[in-house]
Amino acid sequence: MKAQFQAKARVTEIPLAGGSAALWQLDDALANLAAVRAFCQTLHFAADPASYYPGLRASMPADFALSMLEPLYPLLQQLLKPPAHFRLQPRQLYFSLLTTEAAELSPAQRIPHFDTPSPYHCALLLHLSSGAHGGTGFFRHQSTGLYRIDQAAQADYFAKLQQELATAPLPACYPSAQTRGFTLYQQVAHQANRLLLYPGNLLHSALVDSATDLSANPARGRLTANLFVEFVAPN
Repeated sequence: MKAQFQAKARVTEIPLAGGSAALWQLDDALANLAAVRAFCQTLHFAADPASYYPGLRASMPADFALSMLEPLYPLLQQLLKPPAHFRLQPRQLYFSLLTTEAAELSPAQRIPHFDTPSPYHCALLLHLSSGAHGGTGFFRHQSTGLYRIDQAAQADYFAKLQQELATAPLPACYPSAQTRGFTLYQQVAHQANRLLLYPGNLLHSALVDSATDLSANPARGRLTANLFVEFVAPN
Protein backbone atom coordinates (compact mmCIF):
# COMPACT_ATOMS: atom_id res chain seq x y z
CA MET A 1 0.00 0.00 0.00
CA LYS A 2 1.30 3.43 -1.00
CA ALA A 3 -0.09 6.94 -0.67
CA GLN A 4 -0.88 8.62 -3.98
CA PHE A 5 -0.92 12.41 -3.75
CA GLN A 6 -3.20 14.52 -5.91
CA ALA A 7 -1.73 17.30 -8.02
CA LYS A 8 -4.79 19.40 -7.12
CA ALA A 9 -4.15 19.24 -3.36
CA ARG A 10 -4.70 22.69 -1.87
CA VAL A 11 -1.86 23.92 0.36
CA THR A 12 -2.43 26.56 3.05
CA GLU A 13 0.04 28.02 5.53
CA ILE A 14 -1.47 28.85 8.95
CA PRO A 15 0.57 31.00 11.39
CA LEU A 16 0.88 29.57 14.92
CA ALA A 17 2.52 30.48 18.23
CA GLY A 18 2.14 34.22 17.84
CA GLY A 19 3.68 34.04 14.37
CA SER A 20 6.84 32.22 15.50
CA ALA A 21 5.75 28.93 13.92
CA ALA A 22 3.43 27.70 11.20
CA LEU A 23 1.32 24.78 10.10
CA TRP A 24 0.97 23.45 6.56
CA GLN A 25 -2.53 22.24 5.68
CA LEU A 26 -3.10 20.15 2.55
CA ASP A 27 -6.72 19.52 1.56
CA ASP A 28 -7.74 16.76 -0.87
CA ALA A 29 -4.30 15.31 -0.24
CA LEU A 30 -4.63 11.73 -1.51
CA ALA A 31 -6.03 10.38 -4.75
CA ASN A 32 -6.51 6.90 -3.23
CA LEU A 33 -8.21 7.77 0.07
CA ALA A 34 -10.82 5.00 -0.25
CA ALA A 35 -8.11 2.38 -0.79
CA VAL A 36 -6.18 3.58 2.27
CA ARG A 37 -9.34 3.38 4.39
CA ALA A 38 -10.00 -0.15 3.16
CA PHE A 39 -6.41 -1.14 3.91
CA CYS A 40 -6.74 0.17 7.49
CA GLN A 41 -9.67 -2.18 8.07
CA THR A 42 -7.29 -5.12 7.55
CA LEU A 43 -4.83 -3.95 10.21
CA HIS A 44 -4.52 -5.03 13.84
CA PHE A 45 -4.99 -2.07 16.20
CA ALA A 46 -3.76 -2.34 19.79
CA ALA A 47 -2.92 -0.13 22.76
CA ASP A 48 0.51 1.50 22.68
CA PRO A 49 2.02 1.18 26.20
CA ALA A 50 5.04 3.28 25.17
CA SER A 51 2.97 6.47 24.70
CA TYR A 52 0.14 8.46 26.25
CA TYR A 53 -2.02 8.09 23.15
CA PRO A 54 -5.63 7.57 24.36
CA GLY A 55 -6.56 4.84 21.96
CA LEU A 56 -5.30 2.14 19.63
CA ARG A 57 -2.58 2.12 17.01
CA ALA A 58 -1.47 -0.06 14.12
CA SER A 59 2.01 -0.01 12.63
CA MET A 60 2.32 1.82 9.33
CA PRO A 61 4.07 -0.08 6.54
CA ALA A 62 7.37 1.43 5.44
CA ASP A 63 6.28 1.75 1.81
CA PHE A 64 3.24 3.81 2.81
CA ALA A 65 5.36 6.08 5.04
CA LEU A 66 7.98 6.59 2.33
CA SER A 67 5.32 7.43 -0.26
CA MET A 68 3.96 10.06 2.16
CA LEU A 69 7.30 11.62 3.06
CA GLU A 70 9.01 11.85 -0.32
CA PRO A 71 6.61 14.39 -1.91
CA LEU A 72 6.36 16.35 1.36
CA TYR A 73 10.12 16.75 1.86
CA PRO A 74 10.26 20.33 0.48
CA LEU A 75 7.40 21.41 2.78
CA LEU A 76 9.10 19.80 5.77
CA GLN A 77 12.27 21.73 5.02
CA GLN A 78 10.36 25.00 4.66
CA LEU A 79 8.50 24.40 7.90
CA LEU A 80 11.44 23.45 10.14
CA LYS A 81 14.41 25.09 8.37
CA PRO A 82 16.99 22.52 9.48
CA PRO A 83 20.72 22.93 8.80
CA ALA A 84 21.51 21.92 5.22
CA HIS A 85 23.51 18.85 6.23
CA PHE A 86 20.77 17.38 8.48
CA ARG A 87 18.94 14.29 7.26
CA LEU A 88 15.30 13.32 7.75
CA GLN A 89 14.68 10.35 10.06
CA PRO A 90 11.30 8.69 10.75
CA ARG A 91 10.57 8.39 14.48
CA GLN A 92 7.08 6.88 14.81
CA LEU A 93 4.71 5.72 12.07
CA TYR A 94 1.14 4.70 12.93
CA PHE A 95 -2.49 4.54 12.00
CA SER A 96 -4.52 5.60 15.03
CA LEU A 97 -8.02 5.37 16.54
CA LEU A 98 -9.22 7.27 19.61
CA THR A 99 -11.02 4.91 22.00
CA THR A 100 -10.53 6.09 25.60
CA GLU A 101 -13.59 7.47 27.38
CA ALA A 102 -13.05 10.82 29.11
CA ALA A 103 -13.66 9.29 32.55
CA GLU A 104 -10.71 6.94 31.99
CA LEU A 105 -8.13 9.55 30.98
CA SER A 106 -4.92 9.77 32.98
CA PRO A 107 -3.89 13.23 34.26
CA ALA A 108 -1.34 13.58 31.44
CA GLN A 109 -4.05 12.94 28.84
CA ARG A 110 -6.24 15.79 30.12
CA ILE A 111 -3.86 18.57 29.07
CA PRO A 112 -2.32 19.69 25.78
CA HIS A 113 1.01 18.05 25.06
CA PHE A 114 4.11 18.49 22.94
CA ASP A 115 5.89 15.63 21.21
CA THR A 116 9.52 16.62 21.82
CA PRO A 117 11.51 19.79 22.55
CA SER A 118 13.53 19.27 19.37
CA PRO A 119 13.31 22.24 16.97
CA TYR A 120 13.55 19.93 13.93
CA HIS A 121 10.80 17.45 14.79
CA CYS A 122 7.55 17.43 12.80
CA ALA A 123 4.16 15.75 13.25
CA LEU A 124 2.16 14.77 10.17
CA LEU A 125 -1.53 14.05 10.72
CA LEU A 126 -3.74 12.78 7.91
CA HIS A 127 -7.50 12.64 8.55
CA LEU A 128 -8.85 9.49 6.91
CA SER A 129 -12.39 9.31 8.30
CA SER A 130 -15.50 10.63 6.64
CA GLY A 131 -18.30 12.29 8.61
CA ALA A 132 -18.14 14.56 11.64
CA HIS A 133 -15.12 14.20 13.93
CA GLY A 134 -13.00 16.35 16.21
CA GLY A 135 -10.16 18.43 14.81
CA THR A 136 -6.83 19.58 16.22
CA GLY A 137 -6.18 22.46 18.63
CA PHE A 138 -3.10 24.51 19.46
CA PHE A 139 -2.67 25.98 22.94
CA ARG A 140 -0.78 28.58 24.99
CA HIS A 141 0.12 27.83 28.59
CA GLN A 142 -1.28 30.83 30.43
CA SER A 143 1.04 31.25 33.39
CA THR A 144 4.25 30.95 31.37
CA GLY A 145 2.94 32.34 28.07
CA LEU A 146 4.52 29.43 26.22
CA TYR A 147 3.19 28.16 22.90
CA ARG A 148 6.02 25.72 22.30
CA ILE A 149 8.36 23.89 24.65
CA ASP A 150 12.01 23.85 23.63
CA GLN A 151 14.92 22.40 25.57
CA ALA A 152 15.57 25.65 27.44
CA ALA A 153 11.94 26.02 28.60
CA GLN A 154 11.18 22.37 29.36
CA ALA A 155 12.27 22.18 33.02
CA ASP A 156 10.54 25.42 34.03
CA TYR A 157 7.38 24.49 32.15
CA PHE A 158 7.07 21.10 33.83
CA ALA A 159 7.81 22.56 37.25
CA LYS A 160 5.10 25.20 36.85
CA LEU A 161 2.63 22.69 35.41
CA GLN A 162 3.24 20.21 38.22
CA GLN A 163 2.64 22.96 40.77
CA GLU A 164 -0.62 23.98 39.10
CA LEU A 165 -1.96 20.44 38.83
CA ALA A 166 -1.01 19.60 42.43
CA THR A 167 -2.93 22.65 43.61
CA ALA A 168 -6.03 21.95 41.49
CA PRO A 169 -6.22 18.67 39.54
CA LEU A 170 -8.09 18.82 36.25
CA PRO A 171 -11.38 16.97 35.76
CA ALA A 172 -11.43 13.90 33.53
CA CYS A 173 -11.99 15.67 30.21
CA TYR A 174 -10.18 15.81 26.90
CA PRO A 175 -8.29 19.10 26.28
CA SER A 176 -10.57 21.86 24.99
CA ALA A 177 -11.17 25.60 25.16
CA GLN A 178 -12.31 24.99 28.76
CA THR A 179 -9.08 23.36 29.95
CA ARG A 180 -7.93 25.39 32.94
CA GLY A 181 -4.51 26.98 32.61
CA PHE A 182 -4.40 26.86 28.81
CA THR A 183 -5.74 29.05 26.00
CA LEU A 184 -6.94 27.40 22.80
CA TYR A 185 -5.79 29.95 20.23
CA GLN A 186 -6.08 27.99 16.97
CA GLN A 187 -8.35 25.17 15.81
CA VAL A 188 -8.13 23.16 12.61
CA ALA A 189 -11.33 21.29 11.84
CA HIS A 190 -11.50 17.65 10.87
CA GLN A 191 -11.98 17.13 7.17
CA ALA A 192 -11.56 13.85 5.35
CA ASN A 193 -8.33 13.79 3.33
CA ARG A 194 -6.90 16.80 5.19
CA LEU A 195 -3.19 16.55 6.01
CA LEU A 196 -1.50 18.71 8.66
CA LEU A 197 2.24 19.27 9.17
CA TYR A 198 3.35 21.12 12.30
CA PRO A 199 6.38 21.37 14.63
CA GLY A 200 6.30 18.74 17.36
CA ASN A 201 7.32 21.15 20.12
CA LEU A 202 4.03 23.07 19.89
CA LEU A 203 1.44 22.54 22.63
CA HIS A 204 -1.45 20.79 20.90
CA SER A 205 -4.17 18.19 21.25
CA ALA A 206 -6.89 16.39 19.39
CA LEU A 207 -10.19 18.15 20.03
CA VAL A 208 -12.21 15.08 20.82
CA ASP A 209 -15.95 14.75 20.34
CA SER A 210 -16.80 11.71 22.46
CA ALA A 211 -20.09 11.24 20.61
CA THR A 212 -18.44 10.69 17.23
CA ASP A 213 -14.73 9.99 17.74
CA LEU A 214 -14.39 7.08 20.16
CA SER A 215 -14.53 3.78 18.32
CA ALA A 216 -12.20 0.84 17.71
CA ASN A 217 -13.79 0.33 14.29
CA PRO A 218 -11.74 2.02 11.53
CA ALA A 219 -14.93 2.46 9.50
CA ARG A 220 -16.60 4.55 12.25
CA GLY A 221 -13.98 6.10 14.50
CA ARG A 222 -11.59 9.03 14.15
CA LEU A 223 -9.06 7.25 11.96
CA THR A 224 -5.80 9.09 11.27
CA ALA A 225 -2.37 8.39 9.83
CA ASN A 226 0.31 9.77 12.16
CA LEU A 227 3.93 10.20 11.16
CA PHE A 228 6.56 11.72 13.42
CA VAL A 229 9.87 12.64 11.78
CA GLU A 230 12.95 14.63 12.69
CA PHE A 231 15.88 16.21 10.89
CA VAL A 232 19.08 15.08 12.60
CA ALA A 233 22.81 15.57 12.12
CA PRO A 234 24.47 12.67 10.24
CA ASN A 235 26.63 10.36 12.33
